[in-house]
Amino acid sequence: MSSDPGELVPFKPFGFQPVFQVRDIAASLVWYRDKLGFTIDFVEGDPPAHARIVADPTYAAPTVHLRFEPLQSEKAPFAGAEVWMHVDNSIDVLYERYVERGVKIVEPIEDKPWGLRMFVIEDPDGYRLVIVAEPASA
Repeated sequence: MSSDPGELVPFKPFGFQPVFQVRDIAASLVWYRDKLGFTIDFVEGDPPAHARIVADPTYAAPTVHLRFEPLQSEKAPFAGAEVWMHVDNSIDVLYERYVERGVKIVEPIEDKPWGLRMFVIEDPDGYRLVIVAEPASA
């Protein structure tokens, strides 16, 4: 591996879309829409074989996408990774709304020693989403 940046091929990433393998795509879509406030972007197949949700369906600014595919085996989904979602200064309002909607809170909202305000939720398949606000916006 070269350490000379001149040898690297330049590229401009413009998005990142984690794919969650879930037990029931239709149920996941409803949960993310009704509990977390996402918009269903598309659903492929009947029953669904591939789908995506989006935080801002207007695409006015970079937005959060999550994709769902069917679980490939009878074992539990891979839930070892956490997905961090950065939000603006509405983090406290968002936290209260998620509590009211019955979202499973794994770690309550708090200011962390490293300067972030954050809380952790878990979806029905065991995937953890870390909701984070930067100090300047919190």
